Amino acid sequence: MRQPIWVRGRVPNGYWSTRANRARYMVWLGKRLGFAKRTDWYRLTRQDFLDHYGGGLLATVYGHSPLAALRDYAPRYDWKPWLLTKTPQGFWADPANRRLYMRWLGQQLGFKKPRDWYALRKHHFVKHRGEGMLANYCRNSPIDAVKEHLPRTKWKEWLFHEAPQGFWRDAENRHRYMTWLKGRLRVRDPEDWYRVTRAHFTRYRGATLLQNGYSPLTLLREHLPDHDWQPWRFGRAPNGYWRNRHNRHRFMAWLGDTFDFNHRDDWRNLSREDIRDAGGGTLLTHHYGNSLSRFIRDAHRVHEPPPTRRAA
Repeated sequence: MRQPIWVRGRVPNGYWSTRANRARYMVWLGKRLGFAKRTDWYRLTRQDFLDHYGGGLLATVYGHSPLAALRDYAPRYDWKPWLLTKTPQGFWADPANRRLYMRWLGQQLGFKKPRDWYALRKHHFVKHRGEGMLANYCRNSPIDAVKEHLPRTKWKEWLFHEAPQGFWRDAENRHRYMTWLKGRLRVRDPEDWYRVTRAHFTRYRGATLLQNGYSPLTLLREHLPDHDWQPWRFGRAPNGYWRNRHNRHRFMAWLGDTFDFNHRDDWRNLSREDIRDAGGGTLLTHHYGNSLSRFIRDAHRVHEPPPTRRAA
């Protein structure tokens, strides 16, 4: 069988300007490369043209672009440039191309509603050939990619696999999270916050917030600064809290009001379990040596009625 003209030597001037000639070459090239399916063509590289007598065609007609060759060869096929061995230079710089990729990625992952995008992770970009876009145009952040893709959606960054770096340093972001958490936990009154624990923050995607040095108490003091918070009611007072005499006396005054102790003798009914259940277990153990009598003596001083003034 006679060899194709491009194998025998230099093709005549104008040969590649005819689309039929270009198509014949591409059919021949596909057979030489063992391409059986349309998707096999995504493996096509510049070197394949150079190794198979097509360097001139690639340079003069296609501007050194395998993608241009594929689009010319099969113009009705919906080529995905990111599936090529190498994405065309400058492709990701165009926002339209990034949007095109994100729509396709959502289809590949079965995302149908905006909230589905919260499941997106970095490895999805790696698996689906979008790591270049993510690294160079989205700060390596799936959240940035999603925000560009669906800019009108009010995203809750903490619902992604991980919040953006430095996200929790912004007080407004912490306030947004606390407002959202309030709704999730159906908190209607500041008193309802006392039943909220660190486990709730972990369950509702706030674990990294706590890992950034915040506690439920510090967050609530920031979120509702005008409320007079009683730290012991969160189950345990912060470390070092009981070293302050004022804090100890606040707890005793509150405890007396809670149990409706109106007289000194009423305190005799107080038990260690009552103190622990009220959130003062570490106070009783560490400051009073687990001595109920010492605790009650101090409580008497707090509730000591003022001396009666004698008439002059």
